[in-house]
Amino acid sequence: MPCLGNGLCILARVERIVDGDTIYVEGYKIRLSLTNTPEKNEAGFLDSTEFTKRLCPVGSVITIDQDDKQRYDKYGRLLGKVYCNGKNLNSELLYNGHASILPQYCSSSEFSDDLWAQKYGCGISQKSEPVQNEQTTDDCDPSYPDVCIPPYPPDLDCKDVPYKKFKVIPPDPHRFDGDKDGIGCES
Repeated sequence: MPCLGNGLCILARVERIVDGDTIYVEGYKIRLSLTNTPEKNEAGFLDSTEFTKRLCPVGSVITIDQDDKQRYDKYGRLLGKVYCNGKNLNSELLYNGHASILPQYCSSSEFSDDLWAQKYGCGISQKSEPVQNEQTTDDCDPSYPDVCIPPYPPDLDCKDVPYKKFKVIPPDPHRFDGDKDGIGCES
């Protein structure tokens, strides 16, 4: 797949799948731009990791299109769009329900205008400035640390927010996590 922009365009063999959104190739640790999968202790971790392993198996050759606007994350991982077997891993994880968009990075990503990013969060409430720490923002309830949802009141339902499958920490004032598994708006 052709890379766009001025960032790195890397063709490399997969050495390790860390989780659904992190892949190691020779010389680079890759983190998917905008696309976020569950962490090791969260529901959906195994499913998202297995999905990535099936689409981009160890030993396969992938293409990484580095994000021009945010080239590396705070852990030094290269941020980008990854193509495996002719498919965009970032979008495939979203389309198959294994990931969510990190909307706080929409305004600082080259890929925020891509159809998959628009459909799953960047097109709904794109912010003009990246949010550094949403947990301490007065406009965002700390029960939802990975997304910015206004505090109660008013009471919101899943249909009122653009996010799906996001982390929920008690007390969950909007009651997005009905089954109390730590994930809000799952369906």
